[in-house]
Amino acid sequence: MKKLMMMAMMLVASATAFAGDSDALKAILKAKTYADAESLLNGSLAQLASDAEKAKAYNKLVDLAYEKFKKEDDINTTNKVMQKNDPVDTEGMLKAGQNALKCAMECDKYDQLPNENGKVAMKFRQKNQDRTKAIRTSLLQAGIDLVNAEKNKEAFDNFDIYIATSKAPFFEGVEGVAKNDPNLGVAAFYGGRAAVQLENYAKATEFFKIGVADTTKQIHDLSFEFLLYSMRLSQKTAADSAKYITDMAELYKQYPENEQVYGSLSDAYMAKGETAKVIAMADEHAAKFPQSALPHVYKAFLLMQDKKYDEAIAEFDKVKEDKSPLFLNSVFNRAVCKYNKAADFNEANSDIRTGRLTPDNEKKFKEMLSAAQADFEKAKELDPDQMTVKWAYLLKNIYNQTGQKEKADAIM
Repeated sequence: MKKLMMMAMMLVASATAFAGDSDALKAILKAKTYADAESLLNGSLAQLASDAEKAKAYNKLVDLAYEKFKKEDDINTTNKVMQKNDPVDTEGMLKAGQNALKCAMECDKYDQLPNENGKVAMKFRQKNQDRTKAIRTSLLQAGIDLVNAEKNKEAFDNFDIYIATSKAPFFEGVEGVAKNDPNLGVAAFYGGRAAVQLENYAKATEFFKIGVADTTKQIHDLSFEFLLYSMRLSQKTAADSAKYITDMAELYKQYPENEQVYGSLSDAYMAKGETAKVIAMADEHAAKFPQSALPHVYKAFLLMQDKKYDEAIAEFDKVKEDKSPLFLNSVFNRAVCKYNKAADFNEANSDIRTGRLTPDNEKKFKEMLSAAQADFEKAKELDPDQMTVKWAYLLKNIYNQTGQKEKADAIM
């Protein structure tokens, strides 16, 4: 009797150990199309008996998606090699490639979990890595073509999965994917562009930050420019604006030498009226980067607003002469400071009854106007068509007030 009981127990244990697939899994494995398998899996995921069954079910979806991708990709390759023109379902191929990668990552999520004995024995990772790795290249090239064709939603979908796979545990350590991917910065830049067009600024910022980390100068520089642009556009609410300042301050810590970041953070503080922070930051930036003109311009502008004209002029004087718009604006605003200083002197010293100055004060007034005139004329030389600064009105006023009629009449 004891022997019979032992045999019965062994039979039960054996049946448990070698139990077949659940009915839910069997149905998924019998599916002939990706759509059917996906529908069955979505409707019965909770009914699958174990993590191992979930991994097996997702692997079935990988099989079906990859089969579609491979079929269309083979036709496309044959067309190029044999100079044929057989129809290719490009849209279906790309969608299948995206699905294969997404399902491979889901499969891996369950495949790497320990079994009932506490052991990890992955069955699908290597095979799925080998067959899906090349899909990323197809998605990258198609994504670039789609961006250039202004099909931003389709492009974004390609780049989103491309970048997601680069960070997924599924491809951890894989050369050319999670490790040393030479195209990651390119994908991030183009993906960020598509995200901006879709007004998905969170994704755009995420992607452009990846592009900024690229060692290729062009990708780095363009990504930085677009990163700042997308961060500015993300400000829809007061909370967004507060987050923008926090994020920009963090970016400034990472890249203190970057003039665009410094300028953007200064602009953000100015927009909030936090002028003390702008001044403090200008002093710090000028000390660290003595060749930078921007901190002097920001400080001068704020001093100019406070009518501290002499201090503002001293800051504008520190901007190195060149052909940049920054120097042009500095020259023009320095001229405005000198003009306003002269106007204030005239108002403060004019006789209340006659409105006239004493001869000595008249001389001082005209000397002050002459100093402003020199800067306005420099602005005129740099920007004769007033494309950037409007020098004509004030320069004409100076000519009229100093008796230079011919010069005044020459200004229309």
